[in-house]
Amino acid sequence: MNLIEQCQQWNEQDEFQKIIDAIEAIPADQRTPELDRELARAYNNLAEPTDRHLFQKSLALLKPHENYFKGDHCWNFRIAYAYYYLEQAGRALHYFRQALDARPGDEDTQQMIEACRRELSLPRFNKTFRERTEKAWAAFEREEARLRKIMREDIRHERSKELISRCERVLSIALSDTAFELGCQKDRYELVLSPEGERMKLFPLVYFQQHAPASIRKNWDIIVGRQKNPHSTIRIDEYEVKGKDVEVWIEQIKGKQVVLTLYCEKLLPLLKENENKAWWMMANLMSHELGEIAYLSLIRSFELTATPKKGISTRLSVLSDALKAMNLSDYKNAEEFLIHNRINYNLSPEEDKNTDWRLDVFTGVACVPALINGYLSAEPDAMDELHQDGIVAGFFIYPAIEAVEGEERTKQMQQLRDDLQEKIRKQAGDDVVAFLGGATGLFCGYLDFMAWDLGKLLEVAADVFSHTNLPWTYFHSFRRDVSTARIWERTVEEEAPQQGIHPDTGSLLSAEDLRTLEAFHEGATSYFGKMLSYIVDFVRKGVKEGRFTEEQARADLQIALWYSYSCINLTSYEYYYRAMQWMPDSEKNAKGCATWYYRYSCALMYCSRLEEALKYAEQGAKEEPDYPWIWLQVGKLRYYFGDKKGALEAVKQGLSLEPGDYEFLTLGREIELGASLEQMEFHWIDPDADCDLLNGLDEEADDKRCTISCLTVNPEGLARFHRIFTPGLVTDYVKNSPYCRFNYQTQHGKVEVVFKMNEAGLSKLQADWLVMVKDALDDGCWAAHRTTENQEGTLETVVLGLDYSILLEYKLKDPAEGYVQVWLNKDGTPVSDESGE
Repeated sequence: MNLIEQCQQWNEQDEFQKIIDAIEAIPADQRTPELDRELARAYNNLAEPTDRHLFQKSLALLKPHENYFKGDHCWNFRIAYAYYYLEQAGRALHYFRQALDARPGDEDTQQMIEACRRELSLPRFNKTFRERTEKAWAAFEREEARLRKIMREDIRHERSKELISRCERVLSIALSDTAFELGCQKDRYELVLSPEGERMKLFPLVYFQQHAPASIRKNWDIIVGRQKNPHSTIRIDEYEVKGKDVEVWIEQIKGKQVVLTLYCEKLLPLLKENENKAWWMMANLMSHELGEIAYLSLIRSFELTATPKKGISTRLSVLSDALKAMNLSDYKNAEEFLIHNRINYNLSPEEDKNTDWRLDVFTGVACVPALINGYLSAEPDAMDELHQDGIVAGFFIYPAIEAVEGEERTKQMQQLRDDLQEKIRKQAGDDVVAFLGGATGLFCGYLDFMAWDLGKLLEVAADVFSHTNLPWTYFHSFRRDVSTARIWERTVEEEAPQQGIHPDTGSLLSAEDLRTLEAFHEGATSYFGKMLSYIVDFVRKGVKEGRFTEEQARADLQIALWYSYSCINLTSYEYYYRAMQWMPDSEKNAKGCATWYYRYSCALMYCSRLEEALKYAEQGAKEEPDYPWIWLQVGKLRYYFGDKKGALEAVKQGLSLEPGDYEFLTLGREIELGASLEQMEFHWIDPDADCDLLNGLDEEADDKRCTISCLTVNPEGLARFHRIFTPGLVTDYVKNSPYCRFNYQTQHGKVEVVFKMNEAGLSKLQADWLVMVKDALDDGCWAAHRTTENQEGTLETVVLGLDYSILLEYKLKDPAEGYVQVWLNKDGTPVSDESGE
């Protein structure tokens, strides 16, 4: 049996790691394309949907062999599979189609093609560009001091590769494929982001620039577009060109732009040998001579010729002065360019009502003509580029005004478009969308946009359109060959069944799903964990496949009930917090369901939001007074807020519904004895289990006490905590979200401190332990760590638990190695060996 056959056998046995170990033992330059293909399959199969790094490894293994495996079903399927789970469904669709061509009728491939089409019709991402931008700047904030140090000290540019690699790793969190430059002038540092001559790229780059935190802008200038750099030299292979080497003929056209004809004797051999390289050199040289924004705004197009043109010419080195002499407007920066630079266009419309969207357009305005051209020519490359960063470009469609004709109709349509744009922008905010123009057609109006968070945008748009007189609104991506999504429709809104709802359950959950969830109910924590995982996976998969939206799932009453049920039975603060976050979206569907109010009230109570917990308990008792357990919540919370009489009435009501019930009898007794809320919660439902708990025989007693400590705040304890952690050294304090965290200034640098609890739990921690933690931070005994493999790490984060556990997270000096974690006991002694990440 050879290695390929062995790998295939391991694959059938789900032994994917064995395949990886066996093939990676062979040096990369000695592996055959077939072995790389097997290794890529193993990475694909080993990966969970969120394991992006494994799918990226698979892609890197497969891409170099595209020509070798041309027409091969397996290769095409595997690279498509990797693209799909990297949320690049457009590129995945291309290769799945080729896989189907190689194996017609293959059901797995057909299913994946349909999944891609659904994904492309209404794109959803695990992380939107909005979220990726936040994460990237947070990473840059952690890294920027090191970048500045390298730039300041590396006078001979010996660490340039390291510098670029570090910055590229951070930027790629948000911007997958972006050219950038780093610079330093005196005490100011520059990060220059280049759109590489593409107008479309300016929009995400400007958004990214605008969201740089103030802490970064303190030392850095974030610039979009290369700055003007006259007398630059562009080199490629043996060719070297300067502006003075290029002759230029200028033709001014409508719209204050020019078309250029270029001639460069030095590049004639390259022009003949490789026209694309020659063109690239000229484009780069012009962007340096003019500045990249001026190049994009003033140069409509250029031609590189093999012979000089007749007429008056100038040199590229003085082109900037020549354009100024022609009174052609320039822009100070990329943002100003995007605001003012729009292109008006007119088209010959098709008069068939059944034609594709936008083919009825006769006039419009565009910021990114490439998107419109790509849509009309059914070339989706621009959309694929945006999708890889979690960005969606598309347009809203709505019916044209029919009451008037001619120029008045066009004018009113434009005014309607402007009004809609302003209302959506105002309600959604610039963090969600950038508008790109729009168009007027014979039958429809179109409002174009680039969405940084499509889900939020569609939610806002549905609300805005619902308050107009328009009968319907649709969304379509700037991709021709996908379906249209309905955003809002007046005529059928109330009658049409919701997408994905099962008539027999009235929920997105089918009868089979409900049976599966009920089967998990066996009383053990592990089963409640499986129950929660099932719900989370159900929602993620349903959204991914386009069967419903996340908003629908969160509003679904059955999903909310099962989600909260699993969370509150996992009995830890984190899970109560998750339930509290999930429940509000389904409140509109909870009328008459006291179970919903009971579970939401419990979640609120364990997150120390006690007034809200009482409010929802009382409302639940009104909604369904015959549900007994809502009266437990009402009784406890009434008593906590001083209403003893009302609390005992709640107990009486509960006992009338459940005569002799242990929980109600216990609660009534404790109310009479004046018990605290924490004491009332320190019980189990089962009398025997509760007896063991109260007698100290329950192994989970400490865990229960930890969770209960998050109920109420001890004001003295909280004040003591803030005295211990010197206010002057604490910055960026965040509470109850879900944890309490802050940055703490030590003599060795800033450390993030995370207390895995809310302020209620924080207020109960022992003072001497808090002092021990603070002293360890102040004296630097935790500041550095050397691993068993002799690698040095710097303390970055301290995570502290309700159980007095201590986790130290060190960032290793070698960035390729990542982090190492060290666990400590309550007294600060090591609990076990380190663990890497």
